[in-house]
Amino acid sequence: MDKEDLLKKYFKQTLSEQEQKEFYLLLDTDSDFKVMFEEYSDFNLAFKSHEAEQLKDFLKSIDDQPKIKKTVWYKTPLFYYSAVAILIIALCVPFLMRPSADSLYNDYFDTYPNVEQPIVRGTVKNSAYNAFDLYENNRFVEAAQKFEVILKDTNNSNLRFYYAMSLLNSSQYDLAQIQLSELDQQDFDYKDETLWYLSLILIKKKQTQEAITKLKELDKSNSPFKSKERKLLLQKL
Repeated sequence: MDKEDLLKKYFKQTLSEQEQKEFYLLLDTDSDFKVMFEEYSDFNLAFKSHEAEQLKDFLKSIDDQPKIKKTVWYKTPLFYYSAVAILIIALCVPFLMRPSADSLYNDYFDTYPNVEQPIVRGTVKNSAYNAFDLYENNRFVEAAQKFEVILKDTNNSNLRFYYAMSLLNSSQYDLAQIQLSELDQQDFDYKDETLWYLSLILIKKKQTQEAITKLKELDKSNSPFKSKERKLLLQKL
């Protein structure tokens, strides 16, 4: 089952026995899932605390009002209690159902493959070869350093894209955003990919409207890259 669905069912207390086993297994073994759970828990607790305080004040104001002899059904305390309860549920559910910025980023981010200079037998070994070799072996910090050195001597947009990917895969989001924003102004081989990963960074930084703009820009290009993912992601933002 999808992790977000598990979280939603947990807070709604509708997990089946099998789903409970899956939930607690993920909580013990999946660090990303644990972070998502803690974020949902913190928000749920804060929201309930805030609403409980407001409810307490509201009910107190009702009790302090002068009593009247003629009782109208829609002015009874029971009516007010029910109305407030419905209001709290209506306000709370959308927030609990909405995935966090980090969870959206983690769900849709994947490492872009090396299609620029695949490391195969017989490839001429040069500085670019070494950078891509590190990239393919998930040594992204070292790969970023290699690409940075190369880019001092040549302004190759394709190499700059992989420099940005190396930064992004090593969680250097601000630096990756700078590189991708520069590439966003250019027409080159990885233009569509640049828009996609730039939008993910904006989502992670909770700059939702800017991310939507980039995703719609990608839609306008009629690019097949991540077309299904784009549609689903836009629905969740």
